[in-house]
Amino acid sequence: MSKRLKNYPDPQEVVNRYGADAVRLYLINSPVVRAEPLRFKEAGVHGVLKDVFIPWYNAYRFLVQNIKVWEEKTGEAFKPSKDQAIHSTNVMDRWLLATTQELICFVRQEMEAYRLYTVVPRLVDFINALTNCYVRLNRRRCKCANGNTQESYVSLCVLYECLMTLCRIMAPFTPFFTEYLYQNLRRIHPVASDSLSHA
Repeated sequence: MSKRLKNYPDPQEVVNRYGADAVRLYLINSPVVRAEPLRFKEAGVHGVLKDVFIPWYNAYRFLVQNIKVWEEKTGEAFKPSKDQAIHSTNVMDRWLLATTQELICFVRQEMEAYRLYTVVPRLVDFINALTNCYVRLNRRRCKCANGNTQESYVSLCVLYECLMTLCRIMAPFTPFFTEYLYQNLRRIHPVASDSLSHA
């Protein structure tokens, strides 16, 4: 890339179009972090937005929409419970919680070794598992489609816990997006989210 030749897109335009977090994550996942040459491609930033941020936001939106459904059916305010989440006996719940813990261990290990570029592929895998496996296979359960509001409550608690954890994991990499999601998740139940953050 050359300033004289201007053979790269205007960084300000890319940030305005895709957001600073998408650019940051693209660069973290690029050869630059390994001190290798990089040919910056706007399509790469778009790929990060498509593979990471949109599915991640959709999982958050799915949670919020189904909390409203649960509240309408029960007449109660939703208060997430970490205890209900971690003691779930549902196979999918336990799988998602275990996958989340594996992600925590992996990111911590890679950060200690300063291998930032390994985090994004693992994050994409996790978000794919979250949206394409957990959310898709638990859609009816989360929506109280079977009339079992307790099962719906537990699955929503698990999804809430995983999204809160994902926000804390990703804060160093995508500070603006995670802050937006975190503050919105705190509004669901501030006391519960404070206790989770100190757990």
